[in-house]
Amino acid sequence: MQYIITFKHYYRTNARDKFIKAALKGSGIHNWERLPRQNAASDYPSDFELIRLLEGTVEEGLVALQDHPLVKYVTPQRSVTRTLKFINASDEKPCRGTSCWHSSRSFSRRNSLAWVCRYCSILNCCMAEKCLKQCVTLLHLQLIDMCAKVKVAVFDTGLPKNHPHFKKVKERTNWTNEKMLDDGLGHGTFVAGVIASSRDCLGFAPESELHVYRVFNKDQLSYTSWFLDAFNYAILKKINVLNLSIGGPDFMDHPFVDKVWELTANNVIMISAIGNDGPLYG
Repeated sequence: MQYIITFKHYYRTNARDKFIKAALKGSGIHNWERLPRQNAASDYPSDFELIRLLEGTVEEGLVALQDHPLVKYVTPQRSVTRTLKFINASDEKPCRGTSCWHSSRSFSRRNSLAWVCRYCSILNCCMAEKCLKQCVTLLHLQLIDMCAKVKVAVFDTGLPKNHPHFKKVKERTNWTNEKMLDDGLGHGTFVAGVIASSRDCLGFAPESELHVYRVFNKDQLSYTSWFLDAFNYAILKKINVLNLSIGGPDFMDHPFVDKVWELTANNVIMISAIGNDGPLYG
Protein backbone atom coordinates (compact mmCIF):
# COMPACT_ATOMS: atom_id res chain seq x y z
CA MET A 1 0.00 0.00 0.00
CA GLN A 2 1.15 3.54 -0.72
CA TYR A 3 1.40 6.20 1.97
CA ILE A 4 1.70 9.98 1.89
CA ILE A 5 4.10 11.47 4.43
CA THR A 6 3.19 15.11 5.00
CA PHE A 7 5.96 17.28 6.45
CA LYS A 8 5.58 20.43 8.50
CA HIS A 9 7.58 22.48 5.98
CA TYR A 10 8.79 22.34 2.37
CA TYR A 11 12.03 20.43 1.70
CA ARG A 12 14.11 19.23 -1.23
CA THR A 13 14.06 15.54 -2.23
CA ASN A 14 17.37 14.68 -0.53
CA ALA A 15 16.24 16.19 2.75
CA ARG A 16 12.94 14.32 2.69
CA ASP A 17 14.78 11.04 2.05
CA LYS A 18 17.05 11.64 5.06
CA PHE A 19 14.09 12.33 7.33
CA ILE A 20 12.34 9.12 6.26
CA LYS A 21 15.48 7.00 6.70
CA ALA A 22 16.07 8.45 10.15
CA ALA A 23 12.47 7.77 11.19
CA LEU A 24 12.51 4.15 9.99
CA LYS A 25 15.98 3.33 11.29
CA GLY A 26 14.85 1.71 14.53
CA SER A 27 11.48 0.40 13.34
CA GLY A 28 12.65 -2.87 11.81
CA ILE A 29 11.71 -1.74 8.31
CA HIS A 30 14.76 -1.47 6.06
CA ASN A 31 13.18 -2.09 2.69
CA TRP A 32 11.01 0.74 1.42
CA GLU A 33 10.86 2.81 -1.72
CA ARG A 34 10.10 6.38 -2.62
CA LEU A 35 7.70 6.45 -5.54
CA PRO A 36 8.88 8.86 -8.26
CA ARG A 37 6.71 11.82 -9.23
CA GLN A 38 7.75 13.22 -12.61
CA ASN A 39 5.84 16.44 -13.17
CA ALA A 40 6.24 20.21 -13.36
CA ALA A 41 6.66 20.46 -9.58
CA SER A 42 9.51 17.92 -9.33
CA ASP A 43 12.28 20.55 -9.38
CA TYR A 44 10.84 22.51 -6.47
CA PRO A 45 10.69 21.84 -2.72
CA SER A 46 7.67 19.86 -1.54
CA ASP A 47 5.89 19.27 1.75
CA PHE A 48 5.10 15.59 1.18
CA GLU A 49 6.56 12.30 0.00
CA LEU A 50 4.93 9.20 -1.48
CA ILE A 51 6.37 5.87 -0.30
CA ARG A 52 5.66 2.14 -0.24
CA LEU A 53 6.71 -0.08 2.68
CA LEU A 54 7.98 -3.39 1.29
CA GLU A 55 8.68 -5.47 4.39
CA GLY A 56 8.28 -5.65 8.16
CA THR A 57 5.30 -4.67 10.26
CA VAL A 58 3.61 -1.79 8.49
CA GLU A 59 2.00 -0.48 11.68
CA GLU A 60 5.38 -0.11 13.39
CA GLY A 61 6.74 1.74 10.39
CA LEU A 62 3.80 4.13 10.31
CA VAL A 63 4.17 4.87 14.03
CA ALA A 64 7.90 5.50 13.60
CA LEU A 65 7.26 7.90 10.74
CA GLN A 66 4.53 9.71 12.66
CA ASP A 67 6.88 10.17 15.64
CA HIS A 68 9.47 12.07 13.60
CA PRO A 69 9.50 15.73 14.74
CA LEU A 70 9.30 17.10 11.18
CA VAL A 71 6.43 14.85 10.06
CA LYS A 72 2.94 16.31 10.29
CA TYR A 73 1.03 13.08 9.63
CA VAL A 74 1.05 9.87 7.57
CA THR A 75 -2.02 8.88 5.54
CA PRO A 76 -2.88 6.29 2.88
CA GLN A 77 -2.79 7.32 -0.75
CA ARG A 78 -6.41 7.68 -1.91
CA SER A 79 -7.89 7.45 -5.38
CA VAL A 80 -10.58 9.65 -6.88
CA THR A 81 -12.80 8.11 -9.55
CA ARG A 82 -15.29 10.21 -11.45
CA THR A 83 -18.04 9.15 -13.85
CA LEU A 84 -19.20 11.70 -16.39
CA LYS A 85 -22.97 11.83 -16.51
CA PHE A 86 -25.13 12.80 -19.47
CA ILE A 87 -28.77 13.16 -20.45
CA ASN A 88 -30.14 11.24 -23.40
CA ALA A 89 -31.58 13.94 -25.62
CA SER A 90 -33.95 11.47 -27.32
CA ASP A 91 -35.87 11.07 -24.06
CA GLU A 92 -36.77 14.74 -23.99
CA LYS A 93 -40.05 16.02 -25.41
CA PRO A 94 -39.56 18.04 -28.61
CA CYS A 95 -39.83 21.79 -28.27
CA ARG A 96 -41.65 23.84 -30.89
CA GLY A 97 -42.59 27.45 -31.38
CA THR A 98 -41.80 30.38 -29.15
CA SER A 99 -41.94 28.24 -26.01
CA CYS A 100 -38.41 27.08 -26.83
CA TRP A 101 -37.08 30.56 -26.25
CA HIS A 102 -39.23 31.98 -23.44
CA SER A 103 -39.10 31.01 -19.78
CA SER A 104 -42.16 30.77 -17.57
CA ARG A 105 -40.12 31.91 -14.57
CA SER A 106 -40.66 35.36 -13.13
CA PHE A 107 -37.57 37.47 -12.52
CA SER A 108 -37.27 40.44 -10.21
CA ARG A 109 -35.53 43.59 -11.40
CA ARG A 110 -31.88 43.85 -10.37
CA ASN A 111 -31.15 46.77 -8.04
CA SER A 112 -27.80 47.35 -9.74
CA LEU A 113 -29.65 48.43 -12.90
CA ALA A 114 -32.33 50.47 -11.16
CA TRP A 115 -30.58 53.75 -11.92
CA VAL A 116 -30.52 52.84 -15.61
CA CYS A 117 -34.26 52.21 -15.62
CA ARG A 118 -35.04 55.50 -13.84
CA TYR A 119 -32.87 57.46 -16.25
CA CYS A 120 -34.25 55.74 -19.32
CA SER A 121 -37.86 56.23 -18.22
CA ILE A 122 -37.63 59.95 -19.03
CA LEU A 123 -36.48 59.27 -22.57
CA ASN A 124 -38.38 57.91 -25.52
CA CYS A 125 -38.09 54.26 -26.48
CA CYS A 126 -35.33 54.84 -29.00
CA MET A 127 -33.13 56.71 -26.55
CA ALA A 128 -33.80 54.16 -23.83
CA GLU A 129 -32.57 51.32 -26.03
CA LYS A 130 -29.46 53.28 -26.98
CA CYS A 131 -28.75 54.08 -23.34
CA LEU A 132 -29.07 50.45 -22.29
CA LYS A 133 -26.74 49.25 -25.05
CA GLN A 134 -24.12 51.79 -24.04
CA CYS A 135 -24.31 50.72 -20.40
CA VAL A 136 -23.98 47.03 -21.27
CA THR A 137 -21.05 47.73 -23.59
CA LEU A 138 -19.27 49.76 -20.92
CA LEU A 139 -19.76 47.10 -18.26
CA HIS A 140 -18.57 44.41 -20.66
CA LEU A 141 -15.40 46.33 -21.54
CA GLN A 142 -14.65 46.89 -17.87
CA LEU A 143 -15.15 43.18 -17.15
CA ILE A 144 -12.84 42.15 -20.00
CA ASP A 145 -10.15 44.55 -18.78
CA MET A 146 -10.37 43.14 -15.26
CA CYS A 147 -10.27 39.51 -16.45
CA ALA A 148 -7.15 40.12 -18.54
CA LYS A 149 -5.13 40.25 -15.32
CA VAL A 150 -6.58 37.08 -13.77
CA LYS A 151 -4.84 33.68 -13.77
CA VAL A 152 -7.41 30.87 -13.88
CA ALA A 153 -6.41 27.23 -13.29
CA VAL A 154 -8.63 24.42 -14.56
CA PHE A 155 -8.09 21.09 -12.77
CA ASP A 156 -9.68 18.56 -15.09
CA THR A 157 -8.98 16.23 -18.03
CA GLY A 158 -6.74 18.56 -20.03
CA LEU A 159 -7.11 20.69 -23.17
CA PRO A 160 -6.12 20.13 -26.83
CA LYS A 161 -3.16 22.11 -28.14
CA ASN A 162 -3.94 25.25 -30.17
CA HIS A 163 -7.68 25.01 -29.64
CA PRO A 164 -9.22 27.86 -31.72
CA HIS A 165 -11.64 28.96 -28.98
CA PHE A 166 -8.93 30.07 -26.53
CA LYS A 167 -6.67 33.08 -26.91
CA LYS A 168 -4.55 32.98 -23.78
CA VAL A 169 -3.60 29.44 -22.76
CA LYS A 170 -0.52 30.21 -20.69
CA GLU A 171 0.43 26.67 -19.73
CA ARG A 172 -0.72 23.05 -19.96
CA THR A 173 0.66 20.59 -17.41
CA ASN A 174 0.13 16.87 -16.84
CA TRP A 175 -0.01 15.33 -13.36
CA THR A 176 -1.27 11.85 -14.24
CA ASN A 177 0.39 8.53 -15.09
CA GLU A 178 -0.19 9.15 -18.81
CA LYS A 179 2.30 11.03 -20.96
CA MET A 180 -0.14 13.37 -22.66
CA LEU A 181 -1.57 16.86 -22.29
CA ASP A 182 -4.59 16.64 -24.58
CA ASP A 183 -8.14 16.07 -23.39
CA GLY A 184 -9.18 12.48 -24.08
CA LEU A 185 -12.69 12.92 -22.66
CA GLY A 186 -13.80 16.46 -23.48
CA HIS A 187 -14.83 17.48 -19.97
CA GLY A 188 -11.80 19.69 -19.36
CA THR A 189 -12.29 21.42 -22.72
CA PHE A 190 -15.94 22.10 -21.89
CA VAL A 191 -15.11 23.58 -18.48
CA ALA A 192 -12.34 25.72 -19.96
CA GLY A 193 -14.82 26.95 -22.57
CA VAL A 194 -17.34 28.01 -19.95
CA ILE A 195 -14.58 30.07 -18.35
CA ALA A 196 -12.52 31.48 -21.21
CA SER A 197 -13.96 30.72 -24.64
CA SER A 198 -13.33 33.69 -26.97
CA ARG A 199 -15.30 32.52 -30.03
CA ASP A 200 -18.90 31.62 -30.83
CA CYS A 201 -20.36 31.23 -27.33
CA LEU A 202 -18.15 33.45 -25.14
CA GLY A 203 -16.98 32.30 -21.73
CA PHE A 204 -17.38 34.34 -18.57
CA ALA A 205 -13.79 35.63 -18.78
CA PRO A 206 -12.50 35.30 -22.38
CA GLU A 207 -9.46 37.50 -21.69
CA SER A 208 -8.31 35.59 -18.61
CA GLU A 209 -5.00 33.75 -18.55
CA LEU A 210 -5.76 30.02 -18.68
CA HIS A 211 -3.61 27.44 -16.86
CA VAL A 212 -4.65 23.86 -17.65
CA TYR A 213 -3.85 21.13 -15.10
CA ARG A 214 -4.52 17.59 -16.33
CA VAL A 215 -5.24 15.74 -13.06
CA PHE A 216 -7.59 13.04 -14.43
CA ASN A 217 -6.46 10.37 -16.89
CA LYS A 218 -8.57 8.83 -19.65
CA ASP A 219 -10.10 6.41 -17.13
CA GLN A 220 -11.30 9.40 -15.06
CA LEU A 221 -8.96 8.31 -12.28
CA SER A 222 -6.83 10.52 -10.04
CA TYR A 223 -4.87 10.22 -6.79
CA THR A 224 -4.24 12.42 -3.78
CA SER A 225 -0.55 12.84 -4.66
CA TRP A 226 -1.43 14.09 -8.16
CA PHE A 227 -3.61 16.80 -6.68
CA LEU A 228 -1.08 17.75 -3.99
CA ASP A 229 1.70 18.28 -6.52
CA ALA A 230 -0.63 20.26 -8.78
CA PHE A 231 -1.87 22.36 -5.86
CA ASN A 232 1.71 23.19 -4.83
CA TYR A 233 2.51 24.23 -8.39
CA ALA A 234 -0.59 26.45 -8.50
CA ILE A 235 0.60 28.24 -5.36
CA LEU A 236 4.04 28.65 -6.91
CA LYS A 237 2.52 30.14 -10.08
CA LYS A 238 0.39 32.57 -8.04
CA ILE A 239 -2.91 31.38 -9.50
CA ASN A 240 -5.85 33.69 -8.71
CA VAL A 241 -8.83 31.37 -9.36
CA LEU A 242 -8.80 27.56 -9.32
CA ASN A 243 -11.68 25.51 -10.71
CA LEU A 244 -11.77 22.04 -9.15
CA SER A 245 -14.02 19.75 -11.17
CA ILE A 246 -14.60 17.07 -8.56
CA GLY A 247 -17.15 16.26 -5.90
CA GLY A 248 -17.41 13.54 -3.31
CA PRO A 249 -15.92 12.43 0.01
CA ASP A 250 -12.63 14.32 -0.35
CA PHE A 251 -13.29 15.87 3.08
CA MET A 252 -12.07 12.55 4.49
CA ASP A 253 -8.66 12.98 2.81
CA HIS A 254 -6.62 14.93 5.37
CA PRO A 255 -3.74 16.09 3.11
CA PHE A 256 -6.20 17.16 0.42
CA VAL A 257 -8.30 19.24 2.81
CA ASP A 258 -5.26 20.88 4.41
CA LYS A 259 -3.89 21.80 1.00
CA VAL A 260 -7.18 23.45 0.05
CA TRP A 261 -6.90 25.55 3.20
CA GLU A 262 -3.33 26.45 2.25
CA LEU A 263 -4.47 27.53 -1.21
CA THR A 264 -7.11 29.76 0.34
CA ALA A 265 -4.50 31.25 2.68
CA ASN A 266 -2.44 32.09 -0.42
CA ASN A 267 -5.33 34.12 -1.87
CA VAL A 268 -6.45 31.46 -4.35
CA ILE A 269 -10.22 31.53 -4.93
CA MET A 270 -11.45 27.92 -5.03
CA ILE A 271 -14.42 26.97 -7.22
CA SER A 272 -15.40 23.37 -6.47
CA ALA A 273 -18.10 21.05 -7.81
CA ILE A 274 -19.08 19.91 -4.32
CA GLY A 275 -22.48 18.29 -4.09
CA ASN A 276 -22.29 16.50 -7.43
CA ASP A 277 -22.57 13.13 -5.71
CA GLY A 278 -25.67 13.90 -3.68
CA PRO A 279 -26.80 15.64 -0.49
CA LEU A 280 -24.31 13.82 1.76
CA TYR A 281 -21.29 15.67 0.39
CA GLY A 282 -22.93 19.00 -0.52
